[in-house]
Amino acid sequence: MAKTANPLKGYLRSPKLYITLPSGGKFSNIQSISDISAELPICALTSMDETILRNPDALLNGESLVKVIQSCTGIKDVYELTSNDVDVILLAIRYATYGNDLGIVAACPECSNVNDVTVNIEPILETVNELEDSYDVTLESGLQCFIKPYTFRDSQRAALAAFRETSELNNLINDNADDLAKLATFNKSFIAMAELNIEILSSAVIKVIIPATDEDEEQEVKNHKHILEWIKGINKSEADMIINELNTINDLGVTRETTVTCEKCAHEYETRLEFNPSTFFETGS
Repeated sequence: MAKTANPLKGYLRSPKLYITLPSGGKFSNIQSISDISAELPICALTSMDETILRNPDALLNGESLVKVIQSCTGIKDVYELTSNDVDVILLAIRYATYGNDLGIVAACPECSNVNDVTVNIEPILETVNELEDSYDVTLESGLQCFIKPYTFRDSQRAALAAFRETSELNNLINDNADDLAKLATFNKSFIAMAELNIEILSSAVIKVIIPATDEDEEQEVKNHKHILEWIKGINKSEADMIINELNTINDLGVTRETTVTCEKCAHEYETRLEFNPSTFFETGS
């Protein structure tokens, strides 16, 4: 028996707006790039999407956001998107679903009054700037290190690990174990977090160029194992140079600062818009 065409198909949601991603797909893999056009269509949340976003465990490990972004954009490999792209996509989904107004709270640095502020999303989306084709930093050793923004996978791994370590340390404080056992557990947690940070840092390194010398030609290193071993062994000042450049890159893409006037003392100050998925969508309902 032939399938009957659904007469409601023509009434399914359609894109509410189209956005340009900061990365333009530059730093994603081939599968992700094929999913991203010059302008990405953004659909509003479905009722199922809203339900998914209420699951705190799925939000914590990133699965909720992956499913919601897939639903609202059609992008399949969400984990390979840059964190810059994900922030802009979340902002656009918020706009497509609930409109232009976004409520935030911002404490005044002068009088500490907590102000309830309404921010317009549309002007923020208009500030999206495209990332450069490549970023590099020349280290003290003369090596040229080419880096890329953190992926959504990297960001989620770091956030989940930080949450777990904080929970373990809180449990440790309330534990009845002796101080030596607590210290051993603390050291174990600290080392695990440090190793993860190094691994995530190395994943942001695309390649390292060893400059030519009188004896040797220029050499390009792309092997991830070699880069990871190198990252583990470089001095702190060189690691900080890479981290500082990465922090700058990961902050690009969209203007996050907005001006607020305190309702109590009239002081004007800047506050930063945070894209926290656990609270970002709750004010829309």
